[in-house]
Amino acid sequence: MNKRTKIFKAISSYIIIAIVVIAVIVIAGVLLLYHPSSSSSISSTSSMSSTYSSLMTTSSTSSSSSVTTPPSANNTVVVYVAGAYLSIFKYLAQQFEKQYGIPVDINPGGSFGLAAEIAHGAPADVFVPVAYIQAVELEGQNNPGWAIAFISDQMALVYSNYTTMNPYWNQLYSNYTMAMKTNSTKYWYNFFYLLTTKFSLGISNPSSDPEGLYGYLILKMAGYLYANKSFDYFIHLANESNVIHSALTTADFVAPLKAGELDFVFSYKSYAISQHLDYLQLPPWLSFGYYPNETSWYSFFFYKITVNGQTLKIYGNPVYLYITIPKNAPNQQLALKFIQFVITNVNELAMFGVTPIVHPVLFYESQSDVPPQIMNLLNEGVLTYGGNFTAV
Repeated sequence: MNKRTKIFKAISSYIIIAIVVIAVIVIAGVLLLYHPSSSSSISSTSSMSSTYSSLMTTSSTSSSSSVTTPPSANNTVVVYVAGAYLSIFKYLAQQFEKQYGIPVDINPGGSFGLAAEIAHGAPADVFVPVAYIQAVELEGQNNPGWAIAFISDQMALVYSNYTTMNPYWNQLYSNYTMAMKTNSTKYWYNFFYLLTTKFSLGISNPSSDPEGLYGYLILKMAGYLYANKSFDYFIHLANESNVIHSALTTADFVAPLKAGELDFVFSYKSYAISQHLDYLQLPPWLSFGYYPNETSWYSFFFYKITVNGQTLKIYGNPVYLYITIPKNAPNQQLALKFIQFVITNVNELAMFGVTPIVHPVLFYESQSDVPPQIMNLLNEGVLTYGGNFTAV
């Protein structure tokens, strides 16, 4: 075999080896492309399992209720808030998103009505009812067992410029002025008599909105104080005169009030301020404001409401705005972050006409129900303990 032939054979052998190596590399690459590493596979399986669990939980919740609202996006805090405080929570939402880049979706409504929605599976991350801790309990199986009172408010009689055109306005306002100055039964009786017979009144449904409940409680208190202890005297007058207009929430009264279709609305002082409306301030014993000496007096009166088929006897107490996280909240951690933000910035809310509680008050049924982050705020003195729900 000559030298040239040997060289040719050697080169051919190298070429064959190179082709084999390239083929092996290509095959390995293909296998890796279609069969990820075991760690990636575990991660993917875990993620799918988590998604499946989430879907099954949502499916289970949906199948046991009539609510069809989809769960919130993972990066959005969904807040169900008493409608009268929509302006406050729009402000807080803007500040929270500016600071953390996390959007907040605000859903306003009557506190009792919102609680009923949550009880049926509505995916609220944060629940902010006003006035009555019973709204938290009405969340049913989604009742977290704790809530924080962070601001107080008071009731007022809200009106617009059109109200002053009522032919009985001067007579009403004269009696109101004298009643506030002298606290004379005569003037208070005249005021409430004119109010419930000569003026149209917006009182929201007490079974869905606490403002309506307060409205009827005020009329019962007035009857007891100024009409020979007849609790329902002024309510009967109003019904006989056909002056009461009802709605699911007080927010539904703003447009007709501003248009002159209603004379007065029973609402919160802060709501009047946020809507740039006038209001008649009520004395401490009729306003349900945070007056410690009046608390036992408020609780002497009650009104019956019906929610989710239950008839509840609700006793009067000061107007508080509470905040909590329903058990079925899709975004528990974001909800906690939002609540901590609200508590930290509570003093800023005074500009809305409410009274911030310097050390917000935590109520709970069992300490084990309270998230550790909230208990830390209590232990650090940021919050104060108010007792269980029956203490409210």
